[in-house]
Amino acid sequence: MDGLLIAYCSLASVGLLVCLLTLIQTWEHRRYHGKRLAATDEPFAHPPVMLLVPCKGVDLDFESNLQSLFTQEYANYQLCFIAESIHDPAVAVIEQFQKQFPAVPCRIEIAGLANDCGQKVHNLIVATTNIPDDVEVLAFADSDACPGPLWLARMVRRTANSRTGVVTGYRWFVPVRPTLSNLIVAAMNNQLAGNLGLRLFNLVWGGSWAMRKEVFERLNFPQAWQGCLNDDLLVTQSVRKAGLKVVYEPHCLVASPVDFDFPAMLEFARRQYFQVRIYTPRWWWLGLAAAALVNVMYLGSAILTVVWALTGGPFWVPLACGAIYYACSTMRTALRQRTMRPFLQIETATFREVTRFERFAAPMTAFFQLVAVVSSAGGRRIVWRGIRYYVAGPHETRIEFRPEQQIDDRANAA
Repeated sequence: MDGLLIAYCSLASVGLLVCLLTLIQTWEHRRYHGKRLAATDEPFAHPPVMLLVPCKGVDLDFESNLQSLFTQEYANYQLCFIAESIHDPAVAVIEQFQKQFPAVPCRIEIAGLANDCGQKVHNLIVATTNIPDDVEVLAFADSDACPGPLWLARMVRRTANSRTGVVTGYRWFVPVRPTLSNLIVAAMNNQLAGNLGLRLFNLVWGGSWAMRKEVFERLNFPQAWQGCLNDDLLVTQSVRKAGLKVVYEPHCLVASPVDFDFPAMLEFARRQYFQVRIYTPRWWWLGLAAAALVNVMYLGSAILTVVWALTGGPFWVPLACGAIYYACSTMRTALRQRTMRPFLQIETATFREVTRFERFAAPMTAFFQLVAVVSSAGGRRIVWRGIRYYVAGPHETRIEFRPEQQIDDRANAA
């Protein structure tokens, strides 16, 4: 028991120290968010922007998402939607919005099927190979996100600094139904959103980012995407290697509706960490260590408390450490939620539902976070939007199966 007690106390000491440091970090992020909230929207020259939106199928609240993109309060932007096929269901819906908003320049790019990269990456490569000469800034959005009316203006404004390589927002998952799987995935995602702030933990999110065209070309995009499954993590690496900043803009935090059953939730979570393992392995190892440590503090403390209480051991040690950790974690979560609430355009009831779950079900969320990281440790295959990929390396992607192939196989069999 002495050895186990020493091991636990050592890990608990690290866990409590990390929890304290992340609490301080959250406080610093609160100050940063406060400055961004107080920043005035002074008039600025609107450089010409091309807003690119890759699409595949019709997402949840797709029409609301399109409405938000066509009604941005920005004087000089054009929309470019990219689909793999003219028969994609998203195309017909986009065409309806083109007719509804004729004053907004908009085109639909048909990229065709990807062969040796992710379909989204292929769409982006096709759309950015020949950028119009008059475009000065490239902005990117996902079709499952619903940005506010000033999203584009606030993001583009911050690209003006010469030391800024890219400006990014992030997503805040909004459960369509208050199911356990939806609440878990929302809690996991929204916890990661709280790490974004001044600079250290900033990563580009592909659903909300912008970059000056001259930086985009200097970093050798779109050629740098060749063979990739992932778009945003590679952008993050390229910007940092060039000595430029990844700037996070809280006003560009966008709501994204989710509706997962448990298998889909676990697949989604594994896919996120799988991409981190392939493209930024150091961050993956950090995520694994953090998830394991949190579970030691929650699950490990609970198990040792029960076992030692039944066997006459020092049960008060894990009980006290676990309780202190949970209290500090709850404080950090509450502070993060208050910090980010002013930037979210979602219903109060929905926000409270998710935030209550985050606070009181933190041990459960931490367990599934660890499951997601561990499940991504092995294998080279993932399924994304119905397409099965084999990823041999950062620039080595092979498509093994797509839904269209199944249709063709059935037709040939008939």
